[in-house]
Amino acid sequence: MKNTFKTLICALALSTTVAFAGNEKEAAKPTTFATGVYTSLDGKLTVNVVKKSRIPTTVLIRNAAGDILTREFISKKQLKQSYKFDVSDLREGEYTVEVVGNGEKEVKSFTITSRILVTKRTLTVE
Repeated sequence: MKNTFKTLICALALSTTVAFAGNEKEAAKPTTFATGVYTSLDGKLTVNVVKKSRIPTTVLIRNAAGDILTREFISKKQLKQSYKFDVSDLREGEYTVEVVGNGEKEVKSFTITSRILVTKRTLTVE
C-alpha cells in the first residue's frame, strides 16, 4: 500500500511539472511586434509586420548557411509594413525569414522545392 501511494504521488508531481512547463516557442515570441509570413498564388513570399511601439525593425532572408540574401529596414514611424519577395531566383533548399527589433527576434522557416510534373494517363475502353 505504501509503495502504491508513493508511486501515485510521484506520478502526480511529474504530471503537474509537465503541465505547467509551457511551450518554449511561446515564451520566446516577441512582444513589440507581430509577423505573418505566407506564400501567394503567384509564388512570391509575403511578410507582414505590425509593430506595437515605435521601434526600428529589420526583415532578413537567410539561406541555410546563414548568409543574408535580403535586408529590409522598417523605420520607427512605420507601424505596419508588408513586403512581397520574389523568390523565383533562389535555389532549392532551406531558408529563414527573420524579423528583428528591440532586441527581439522572430524566425520563420521555409523550403523551396521544384514541382514534379505528373503524366496524366487515360484509359479508353471501346
